[in-house]
Amino acid sequence: MMRGRPILLLVLLAACDGWPESPRPPPPAPPPEGAVPRGDAARRAALAFPGPPVDAALLAEGAERYAIYCTPCHGATGRGDGIVVARGHPAIARLPADPERTMAAIAANVAGAHPVADRLDARQRWAVARHVATLGGP
Repeated sequence: MMRGRPILLLVLLAACDGWPESPRPPPPAPPPEGAVPRGDAARRAALAFPGPPVDAALLAEGAERYAIYCTPCHGATGRGDGIVVARGHPAIARLPADPERTMAAIAANVAGAHPVADRLDARQRWAVARHVATLGGP
């Protein structure tokens, strides 16, 4: 009885030649507009001064992101008078008007700031920094 099993197995394996070939995967789609290539060099380039061109769309995006992530602590004007201060949080520093310093503050969570660098891509960070510059500051 044992002699028949290897032969049966060989017959079954030989029958596998008729399987259709798997279809080829589709070519990769082009990256969406504004996408940043992977890699440290590309990330650094996207975050480097002077950033994307400043236009109305960038400032509007910055105002939107600022309202979401920054206003609770820094207030609508960037003076550090947000709702958390009104509810007892220690005073918060005024945001710098210099976009490069704002970019550094976002990246480093200066003075124990709530981290947002992982929530904002490079363009959004520049948008916030440019919006903050329109608020004025020290």
